[in-house]
Amino acid sequence: MAARTPGGKSPGARFPSVGSRRALPAPRRLAAAAAGALALCSAALARADDMQQFEVAKTRFDAGSYEEAVSRFAAMLDPANPPCERGPTEAASTPCRISEPDLIERARGLAAAALVALRRTSEADAYIEQILLANPGYAPNPAVFQPEVIDRFSAVRARIRARLEEVTQQRAEAQRAARLRIEQRRQDERRWVAELQRLAGRERVVDQNSRWIAMLPFGVGQFQNGDEGFGWFFLVSQAVAGGTSIVSALALASYQNVDVTARPPPQGGGPVQSVDIDALNRRIGTAAAVNRVAFGAFATLVAAGIAHAQITFVPQTVAFRARPVPPPPPSFTAAPTISALPGGLYAGVAGRF
Repeated sequence: MAARTPGGKSPGARFPSVGSRRALPAPRRLAAAAAGALALCSAALARADDMQQFEVAKTRFDAGSYEEAVSRFAAMLDPANPPCERGPTEAASTPCRISEPDLIERARGLAAAALVALRRTSEADAYIEQILLANPGYAPNPAVFQPEVIDRFSAVRARIRARLEEVTQQRAEAQRAARLRIEQRRQDERRWVAELQRLAGRERVVDQNSRWIAMLPFGVGQFQNGDEGFGWFFLVSQAVAGGTSIVSALALASYQNVDVTARPPPQGGGPVQSVDIDALNRRIGTAAAVNRVAFGAFATLVAAGIAHAQITFVPQTVAFRARPVPPPPPSFTAAPTISALPGGLYAGVAGRF
């Protein structure tokens, strides 16, 4: 049986010449040309994903085709190439740039191993240097790399040890700064939540003050205005002055009601005066003077307190009172569940984190 080509023709079969082909109508020719151009564009834009591109190059490396492997690894590590597509595609021959850090490190390592096998140590050292600078703690796996490759890693590490120490220190400082930023954000969030709880736990209360209440004595107007210092002063001073006036008035009344009539002694004889009139008069005079002074002081203090309350009148006072705040939701809750399914009852626990 004669062998046939993929197109179904035998090797010796001839295709019709261009001149013998039947001409297509103009609309069909345009449609065919557009379809062909679209197919070519789609084929050119299709690119393999990172893993597919890496596996193609690794297959060449495993087969010992180091030149082709180096070429493919260089293409996938070239930043000028477009990034590989996400998800596997049919076209793995179109060069693209891989972006996964783990695959980048593995590709550099295999490229360096292939270059060592080709005796191109300077190019291999460049890849090894990139690996170590990106990951100073990298250690080549003896099960993957030949001793010659591991020796190149040791030589390059010794040559750039100062740079590796500097990179390690910079990364440690960067990690420390990142931790500090995270902790600072946490502290800011905690302060923000505490401030929200404080504001939510306070209720603003506005009281409208009255001019009539400000005319009351005993510092009532001052207390209404929120001036507790003058309020206590007028309260105590007016209470003392008013109390002294009342006590002195009672004492004066009691002195004035003393019976000064002379009474005869029990043994007989002329009437005898039992009350010292002069002393009583002195007491009456003292009580009257104290009463006048105390009442005058009381009246003066009352007038001064009312005037002060009216002059310093505050139309409204703002106060804050505590308001209950709901507790935060629990971090974990669990509840038993029972469900009836075909075959019996099933019990379990449902939780929320």
